[in-house]
This record gives sequence, C-alpha cells and structure tokens, in this order.
Amino acid sequence: MEHRKVIVVGVDGSPASTAALRWALAQGPSTVEAVMASARVGGFVPAVSLGIHPYAHQPEADHRHPEQRLHDAVTEAVTDMPDAPEVAEIVVVGDAGAALVQASLRADLLVIGAKGRDPMVDVFPGGVASHCVRHAACPVVVIPPALVG
Repeated sequence: MEHRKVIVVGVDGSPASTAALRWALAQGPSTVEAVMASARVGGFVPAVSLGIHPYAHQPEADHRHPEQRLHDAVTEAVTDMPDAPEVAEIVVVGDAGAALVQASLRADLLVIGAKGRDPMVDVFPGGVASHCVRHAACPVVVIPPALVG
C-alpha cells in the first residue's frame, strides 16, 4: 500500500494562506489538512484602562466563527480546482505557531503563506513562519508574497 503524504497548511483566511493552500492542493495525491489556530478573545480589561476596553471596536475584525472562516477559506482555495484532494478542516484554539508545530508531528510537509505586508518579510519571515521553520518536525514551505494573487 502506498503512503499518501500528509500536507498540513496553516490557514488564517488571508490571501497568503489561500495561496499556500492552493499550492499544497496542487502537489498531487496527498492528504491535505487545513489548520486554523483561533485565539480566544476574552473579556479581560486591564486595570490601567479605566474600564475602557482598548479592543472593543475592531472594524476590520472577522467576527465569523473560526470553523466558518476556515470552511470559507478552503472553499475559496478549491474553486477552479476540480481534481483537488479532500481537505480536512481542523480548528485549534491557541497560538498559531505552536498549533502548526504540533500538527507537523503527523505531517510530511508543512505549508504556510508569508504575509507580505512588510518589505522585510523576504529577509525575515514573520513570527509564525519563523517559529515553524525553527521548530517543525517536517520540512516547511513558506509561500512568498510574489505567489499571492
């Protein structure tokens, strides 16, 4: 029986993560796991805030449930890819870097997208990318901003 490679893809709903997922899907027969790490936002208000929550108004925040955001991202990525393998959608509560490193323990390859908002990303990958490159238990592919679009 042939071993199907397992590709874990870090997904956060950004164009970079969609590009990473598309790249992973194009790698041929494999099992693809899309992993979204979701940090819980609590109601903690620091004592020095005088009761004014600094994060109360987040106009750019995506308020959809993490499972829905992940499903929407996967649906967008597989558009126009009729032969795409099935994607397992996994939402993990916690730090993205730690969640992806944990997922890398069962993977043959970890794929993440570089954000590309900072010109230094070509020289120094972002926090999650750096963490994954340093600590993952499998090879890591970072999709560069030039492939996003």
